[in-house]
Amino acid sequence: MTGNRAPIRRSHLDAGTGPIPRSFPSTAAAVESAADYNVCGTEDIVGSGSMIRRNRASVAALTLAFSVLILSIACGVPDGNHPSTGSVETTRDGQCRQFESFSGQLRVGNPPPASTGLVPMPPGEHLPAPARPTLDSVDLKPIPTAATVTFGLGGDGSMGWSARFIQMPFLRGTDGAVPVAGTCILQIDLTSVDSTHVGASPGQPMRLTPDDDASAVVEVLSYPSSDTVTQSFVGTRSSTPEVTVGTSVANRAITFTITH
Repeated sequence: MTGNRAPIRRSHLDAGTGPIPRSFPSTAAAVESAADYNVCGTEDIVGSGSMIRRNRASVAALTLAFSVLILSIACGVPDGNHPSTGSVETTRDGQCRQFESFSGQLRVGNPPPASTGLVPMPPGEHLPAPARPTLDSVDLKPIPTAATVTFGLGGDGSMGWSARFIQMPFLRGTDGAVPVAGTCILQIDLTSVDSTHVGASPGQPMRLTPDDDASAVVEVLSYPSSDTVTQSFVGTRSSTPEVTVGTSVANRAITFTITH
């Protein structure tokens, strides 16, 4: 038996495809609904309690959750992984703002002329050690509006010197920070020099401090030579000190004048 049967019409929801029905709330409506429930506050969002088909309720819940996320961001929910930088300090009081460096060479006394070519040596004899200057003294002297650090030299030979402002003072060949006080730290290296001055104990630095609390220099730490390199660290009171370097062949000295 045959007859004319009306075709079965399937809804878009039954087929699982097709556009969202008109009765489904738009994103703007969901946002408005979420706003009515005070998303940014502490009240709970309460459902309407009406019967909604399971698939429609799932889609609506996802859309509402997305809308709540947007409102949460708009309300300024703090992110623990990215804290606010409003309180980050861009400059610190007492931060050193000096980055100059200096270097040079000095001929001390009467070093012997450098030999050229090969010199035959009798068996069992060795070449004499090269002549090197010695660091005999380090003096700190306050003067009006400034302070001087003078390195007194002895012996005979040529030497090099360098000075530079550093952020973190480390002693050559070690990974330990030098405990020198000051806003800026000026590191002074004398090369090809043997030191004769000693600190309070072997291997310890000689520490110099001024009598005047307003001196341009807070303190000086001068370490014994290591592999013909002598290091000294000068802590300054100012964050922008000015440095002038003077060498004297007659006085056998290198003087660093530091002003505020």
